[in-house]
Amino acid sequence: MRNWLNFSKIDSLALIFILLINLLLKIPITNKGFFAFTYDQGRDLLAVSKIIYEGTLTLIGPTTGLQGIFYGPWWYYFLSPLLFISGGNPQSVGSLFGLLGIATVVCLYLFIKNTTHSLLLSLSLALVASMSSSWMFGPTLIWNTSLTPILLIFFIVLMNKIFDEPKSVYFFLLGIVAFLIMDSELPFGLIILGYVLISILIFRKVFFQKKILLTFSGMLLILLPRILFDLRHNFLISKSIISYLIHPKIYGEEVPLITRFIYRLDLYWGIFSQAFTRNNKLLGLLFFFLIVSIIFLISKNKKVWHDLKNDVLFIHLSLIIIFSLIFFTLFKDVVWDYYLIGLPVLFILIISRIFLCATRLKKAKLFTAGVLLILVVLNFNKGILSPFKIFWEGDGATYKNEKMVIDYIASQKPRDYSFYAYSPAIFDYPFDYLVYWYNRQGLLENPKDNQKLMYLVIREESSQKYHKLGWYGDKTKDSTVVLERKEFPGDLIIEKHQFIN
Repeated sequence: MRNWLNFSKIDSLALIFILLINLLLKIPITNKGFFAFTYDQGRDLLAVSKIIYEGTLTLIGPTTGLQGIFYGPWWYYFLSPLLFISGGNPQSVGSLFGLLGIATVVCLYLFIKNTTHSLLLSLSLALVASMSSSWMFGPTLIWNTSLTPILLIFFIVLMNKIFDEPKSVYFFLLGIVAFLIMDSELPFGLIILGYVLISILIFRKVFFQKKILLTFSGMLLILLPRILFDLRHNFLISKSIISYLIHPKIYGEEVPLITRFIYRLDLYWGIFSQAFTRNNKLLGLLFFFLIVSIIFLISKNKKVWHDLKNDVLFIHLSLIIIFSLIFFTLFKDVVWDYYLIGLPVLFILIISRIFLCATRLKKAKLFTAGVLLILVVLNFNKGILSPFKIFWEGDGATYKNEKMVIDYIASQKPRDYSFYAYSPAIFDYPFDYLVYWYNRQGLLENPKDNQKLMYLVIREESSQKYHKLGWYGDKTKDSTVVLERKEFPGDLIIEKHQFIN
């Protein structure tokens, strides 16, 4: 772990190659506006704009989805300089997150290279991560969850560092990173926090010492703004957590424990298949059996088998996955796939440890190389050949399409107008932010309520949901004439209305 940058020329060329592949696959898409700009993105950019332009500091971040329980403010403060540098442009921020996705894969490559000292393993597995159909390896969304994979890599590095050289700074940073993961994706962060706690019992020789107090100090540092918020607001967060623990709300269908376990296994299997076999569960099963076959070959050699069983990194990674499966099996509510955003990183690192042992065996070395080659070919992404050709138009939550709507309104230079956007989420923060940003640039006046001129933006127009829910009639009051009606990609419609009375 001491020679991160001690690369040979061929290692450097491999790193440049990984960078190039990721640049071709991630940057052209975000530069053309093909990224999600949904409820979360609009809400967060509006909140960050208040920090930047109005000086409104905050002690909490976004809601966790549970009433009265919030993320910390660190996501907003991470996003603030990015939004400021970009001049408020979501597309520029999206491109910066494209770079974050690239950095995640590069860190994964560096970590595998440093822990295996194998160019074959690090390059092959990094190529799989680069080209995989799984967005979880190097997410590019403007979303706090996108920070989880790279933070998870840092967490694993610190765990390894503590076992190699238990310095105080590593313990302190471990607490900070663990809680930052929880602030990027709460369910997965709870797994990491739980694993830190059980590590104190499992690895007592390493963790059961005074330095572990520094880990808790790091956690407390990240938690401090929410503690201050709680003290100022009559312990709102604490009461909400206690209320949830006593009377947990189950939004999905509650099923028996065994059924839940089967559901979770299927979810894990789906994530594994998406990460390595193009979402093909049958091929995923075949790949899994190949891994099992390699483990079987390793078990025949006592020395190599002993090394694998006592490999600290392999043990850490395996225990985190096992602990997460137990946790989410006990968790009674719906588990969305993004709750498990760190799984692909854990899977690929475990595979690197197994294959590393296999390369030490004559019988398994060639077999392992063949499996890696097949894996790279299977995950080959055709987008590399024509990265700037995008045939998909996007949907109603694609930034490019939403911006086209606002560009159209701004081109008409309306004055004294109202603006309403229909959204299944009720609050349409993406359009709210775009109107806010255009107004700051002097490109569009702010809309007002109850004006004779009115623009209606209708999402999912083909479903006719807005008619069924009565939204359309509530806005028009059946007293308007439609001056213009224009269609946009993504099933978006804009209507220009004028009240006749």
